[in-house]
Amino acid sequence: HDEEAHEVAIDLDSRRRVGRFDIGARNLDNNLIDGFKLSVSMIDWEHDELEIEEGTENIGTAFSNRTTLIRAEVDQRQTERFAGRFGAWAQLRDFEAVGAEALAPQTDQTSFAAFAYEELNFGRVRLQFGARVEQNDYRTMERTGGHAHDEEDDHDHDEDHDEDHDEDEDHADDDDDHHHDHDEEEHHLEAPDPRDRDFLGASASIGLHADLGADTAFVANVTQSHRAPALEELYNFGPHVGNLAFEVGNPDLDAETTLGLDLSLRHQSDRVRSELNFYTYDISNFIFGERTDEVEDNLMVLDFKQGDSRFVGFDARSSVRLAESAWVTLGLGYVNARLTATNEPLPRIPPLRGTLSLDVPVGGFTFSPELEFAGTQDQLYHGETETDGYSVVNLRASYVWPRQHTAHILSVTGYNLTNATYRNHTSFIKDLAPEIGRGVRVGYSVRFF
Repeated sequence: HDEEAHEVAIDLDSRRRVGRFDIGARNLDNNLIDGFKLSVSMIDWEHDELEIEEGTENIGTAFSNRTTLIRAEVDQRQTERFAGRFGAWAQLRDFEAVGAEALAPQTDQTSFAAFAYEELNFGRVRLQFGARVEQNDYRTMERTGGHAHDEEDDHDHDEDHDEDHDEDEDHADDDDDHHHDHDEEEHHLEAPDPRDRDFLGASASIGLHADLGADTAFVANVTQSHRAPALEELYNFGPHVGNLAFEVGNPDLDAETTLGLDLSLRHQSDRVRSELNFYTYDISNFIFGERTDEVEDNLMVLDFKQGDSRFVGFDARSSVRLAESAWVTLGLGYVNARLTATNEPLPRIPPLRGTLSLDVPVGGFTFSPELEFAGTQDQLYHGETETDGYSVVNLRASYVWPRQHTAHILSVTGYNLTNATYRNHTSFIKDLAPEIGRGVRVGYSVRFF
């Protein structure tokens, strides 16, 4: 959209290094503890967005995200009545972005959680209890990047304007008007304050698992949960081109708290496997991105906001055996999500959706045709557009060569075989770009055992 822009090629230089270490023991000779496990994961991810102009390659924006995850679990000695597990989890994250599209300031995130799960077995009825306490700390540096110094630029512009005013009083009124218009057009957005935030919260659940017969069970869970805002929701400020949005974070966000009820009916026999899940969640301070009518950098401005909401929905899945080893499976899912204060639908909520698939094994081959479908979504947040329903045909096929200690697997997946044009209501860019067309993916893997 910039008439003065030169032709620029875009490229990515990405590096991702991952390491994981696990150690543990089981069947310990202890009256209280049966075993333990310690896992340490390290993820070092970097990528540079390269701009190539007239043969010269420059780094436009550089991202770095280093994360260390530590999880320790202890299994209690199981008795006829009691079973359980407790442990701790920690995350150390070092995020840094430098350049024209650095959305968030350099941030160190430290998270720690302690959790416990207990189960009481009364034969046909089991009671389950869970609890978790979590602390999240964000420590930020000064904001850098293409939109970091708007206020400083305004100040410099004011000083230059004052000098011009002293030199030529005849043009003072014109300069004032131009400066006022310039501020309104280019500096009306304010970057979120990159201040430190701390969040402490607790989650708990109570569950009931009741056997209604040899093949059927009823499950109910009541949960009270806590979620701290993500780094991006708190501090982002700048163009997120992948979402076609100029994102504006909110450092004043509160943590989400959820009161939920889940009910499930499960059946499993030789010919039928079915599960029906119903849920309702009241979420206080639900965080979501709201597209506004403002435009910055030729992108719609997306503000992170929050409000009390309610989610009500179901998931259902049933498989029926047609022959000795062939199964047909139908899955359905639906959710209604609204702001409780206004009863307005929340943005980017999926419509009624489902799949119908067939699994047919023949020797070492398995063929799995699938029909994926979704209804029209006309429950819209303000500013959203209606999304038509669709159906997509996929096909998966695989062949397995079993060996004594290995299994060689060759798989072929064909998706959207009819090359249908369809859009996903949950996509930020669905009004600009449809989902992917016809394609084929081939894979080969080896499993050792």
